[in-house]
Amino acid sequence: MNQHTAIGLILAACTLFAGAASAALPLKTIEECIETGTRAVSLPGAAGGSISAAPCAGCAAMNLRFDARTVYFVGKQAVNYAKFRQVAVKSDLQLDVFYEPKTRTVTRLRIPAVAPVK
Repeated sequence: MNQHTAIGLILAACTLFAGAASAALPLKTIEECIETGTRAVSLPGAAGGSISAAPCAGCAAMNLRFDARTVYFVGKQAVNYAKFRQVAVKSDLQLDVFYEPKTRTVTRLRIPAVAPVK
């Protein structure tokens, strides 16, 4: 293969990839996250209801609601809401609040770094 053929093949491949990339579907946000602390929010006494969390220091708090699909994690372990709340009230821990931006429904709550749940 000569140099001109190789360059032609490379250009053809680049053109093909560029066309495929422009034909890709646009990205859309399906979930957002607020990083906060367990002392910065008021968790309801039982699963359900809502939670208020601010996306940044000085930002207005957002009211987000729970539903039957909301899941709770302590570290990587999925737990029920009662166990989650029991861990959350012990001290000020990082809390990640994931939610659907269109409906403002909490999809999951996660306390990322604590001792394993017993």
